[in-house]
Amino acid sequence: MCCRPEPKSTAEKLDQRLHQCGHYLYHHTAGPRQMTVLQLLQKNGPMSQQDIQEVLDIQAGSVSELISKLESKGFLLRQRDEADRRKVVISLTERGQTLEIRPQAEILSQRYSPLDEEKQEQLLGLLDRLLDDWEMGGNDR
Repeated sequence: MCCRPEPKSTAEKLDQRLHQCGHYLYHHTAGPRQMTVLQLLQKNGPMSQQDIQEVLDIQAGSVSELISKLESKGFLLRQRDEADRRKVVISLTERGQTLEIRPQAEILSQRYSPLDEEKQEQLLGLLDRLLDDWEMGGNDR
């Protein structure tokens, strides 16, 4: 008989699933501010980073962070302007162009639709319980 690895403990499986959920949410979803940038580019076409900053009325560092996150998720490209090499132009990738911009409430509702309202409440309660314990130092055990 071939040697099979020991089944993982439930705690190891939970840790792995939470990690996978976090990874998915980070790499495959856009938050409300990121959606605003995508919506702006879908409406106006390529824009300079400074133009985005001015329209959204936020700090340069915040715009840069938003753009970096969206770039790492494959939603947009950052390129030097051919006419003015000092200027950076932000444009949508094909993935960013095809992204359907919907209200955040609709996105979240669909994201958790595999769970009915009662199951969502249960999950929320369980996650709250874990976080409360971890914040009280339970994570150190």
